[in-house]
Amino acid sequence: MKWVKRLRSIGVVSAVIFAVGIPAPFGATRDLAEAATATPAVGLTGHGYGHGRGMGQFGSLGYAIDKGWTYHQILDHYYGGTTSGSAPAGTIMTVDMQTRDGQDTIVAQERGELSVSPAAGVACTSGTPCSVRIVRTGPSTWQVYQGSACSGGPTGWKLVAATVDGPSVIVRPTVAGSDTRQDMLQLCEIDGTRWLRGDIWAVDTGSSQATVNHVPLDSYVRGVVPRESPASWGGLGGGSGEQALMVQAVAARSYSLAEDRWTYAKTCDTTSCQVYGGRAFQTNTGTYVDLEGTPEYAYSDQAVAQTAGEIRVFTASGSGTQGTVARTEFSSSTGGYTAGGTFPAVIDDGDATSSNPNHTWTDSVASSDIEAAYGAGRGTLVSVQVTGRNGLGDMGGRVTSMVLHFSGGDVTTTGASFAGAMGLRSDWFAVTSQPSTVPPPGPPATEADPYHVLTRDGSVYAFNGATNSGSFTAAASNTTAVSLTETPGGYEILAADGSVHPFGSAATYGSLAGKRLNAPPFQVASTPSGQGYWIVAFDGGVFSYGDAGFHGSTGNLVLNKPVVGMAPTPSGKGYWLVASDGGIFSFGDATFYGSTGNIRLNQPVVAMTSTRSGRGYWLIASDGGVFSFGDATFQGSLPGIGVHEQAVAIAARPGSGYVVATAPGHVYSFGPPGDDAGPADRGATSPTVALGLAR
Repeated sequence: MKWVKRLRSIGVVSAVIFAVGIPAPFGATRDLAEAATATPAVGLTGHGYGHGRGMGQFGSLGYAIDKGWTYHQILDHYYGGTTSGSAPAGTIMTVDMQTRDGQDTIVAQERGELSVSPAAGVACTSGTPCSVRIVRTGPSTWQVYQGSACSGGPTGWKLVAATVDGPSVIVRPTVAGSDTRQDMLQLCEIDGTRWLRGDIWAVDTGSSQATVNHVPLDSYVRGVVPRESPASWGGLGGGSGEQALMVQAVAARSYSLAEDRWTYAKTCDTTSCQVYGGRAFQTNTGTYVDLEGTPEYAYSDQAVAQTAGEIRVFTASGSGTQGTVARTEFSSSTGGYTAGGTFPAVIDDGDATSSNPNHTWTDSVASSDIEAAYGAGRGTLVSVQVTGRNGLGDMGGRVTSMVLHFSGGDVTTTGASFAGAMGLRSDWFAVTSQPSTVPPPGPPATEADPYHVLTRDGSVYAFNGATNSGSFTAAASNTTAVSLTETPGGYEILAADGSVHPFGSAATYGSLAGKRLNAPPFQVASTPSGQGYWIVAFDGGVFSYGDAGFHGSTGNLVLNKPVVGMAPTPSGKGYWLVASDGGIFSFGDATFYGSTGNIRLNQPVVAMTSTRSGRGYWLIASDGGVFSFGDATFQGSLPGIGVHEQAVAIAARPGSGYVVATAPGHVYSFGPPGDDAGPADRGATSPTVALGLAR
């Protein structure tokens, strides 16, 4: 359900639930940050916490308190193809209490109010603490002991039934269905005792023993909601945060009903299923924690009561059988785009709520950790290469495949496997630095074009005589930089919140800041005059400012894949859009020259650029593969020169070539010598997001 190896305490539990000598075609190496030093680690930046399928808990909170959505609106958004339904009255949930798997079932009752079935000779005295210990002795055979405490008590355990036959032995409270804690059973665990509503069963699994709590459905949900989403959320936003807890209640109820883990239990009490805490807990040292029914948990109790019995069921348009309960997965943070799967992938604007520490994150993984997990017999780690993404959102989306290059051979794995093994928050990440900073070999640079490199934190780096007119401090605006466009004597930076920031002689002609969009903006492109620009969103929506003319968009179309790149024509009277599958959309005087829309790509397309003549264009995939159309000529690719890095941008050179930037901050030039874009650059602490050749 979540990545488990070395997660930090960083927010809501993710439930239901991740090079030596890189050759440069021309030029030497230059550091983006002068203090960059070699480090035996892989630097990463990423989005989200957990698998990202279905509902995002922080996103649910954001939609509730920032956008005023109701819980039904939030559920409809995340769980497409489902609608509201009702659980059957009297539904009992069966929960495997996993700390007792393979161990004796020990149950206590502080007032001696319990009974055992089949009858096993247990005779508790009302008003006096009583406990039972149930031991599996063979297939469907048991022994039952009686005591006065979880340890047996001062006189120890007394055997009261040497042989009890049956697939299970059931312990029931004498006062059934009571909300009073003292009437409930206590499950004896290793570090303390847990009060549970309902009955406790010792079950023969066929090879071992399990302890299962049989509990009414909504009583079970009361024990889940505050363990998955903080009960305090209900008081946020003037009380609108209660909607997020109601979403959690419906999702938890539906998920548990759709579960069918074992013949003896539908679900379990840990992050492998859903976190379930029961009614209360007391440690062996005497510390008592009341988990329900107190002012602290009033909001979560209220959320369960207000949604009593409500679940999500599939409609005719859903991916499951109509009317069946949907397995409503959820995770802490989607990072801004859900991962798809059972439910359609959707943009998650709510995830950017200010309290979410997981929307964007950075991390560093020691090379030795990767070597220990994947490199047995393969030597030292050389580099980490992302080779596949799902095409949903920033950076090309979640990692679907990757290659770990070792000195003695390569290992192919998935993003989810790598995230889980390395304790990353999610499988949506990009590599920002490799374990080696050895300068790559290559012929000396010749004539070089001036250019700028933009990194996600808003920093701008100028090379080969380009003027550095300033940087955008993205963190101060609680956003990130996503695109840069060159103008005569300056440049403009687009932030993820839709704001535009001019530098040098560039100007601002308008922005999308504060506007409600169907999809986030990802690129800004200047007009030939530099006195206007277009902003493009992932749904292909185009927004025109200054002397930029609107020539059409895909904003009203249902796309197979999101739009990821845009290139204006030299006249400024048209433009192309490209989707992550390489499908091309032409508008205005832009001519269609071909696409990869009907080709099975190894990696999704991430950007495009047109030739200086406007009679062709290049597309680049995330692995650095280049596709040329019209008068664009193929001059090479990153895989062709042995570079294993994530490509993020491509720009046309004045001649017949192009320049490619990668997330770690390297710039590679392709084409005839003489109009080279310059050296491969590295060392930034934030990943590269854009590249521009100065005008």
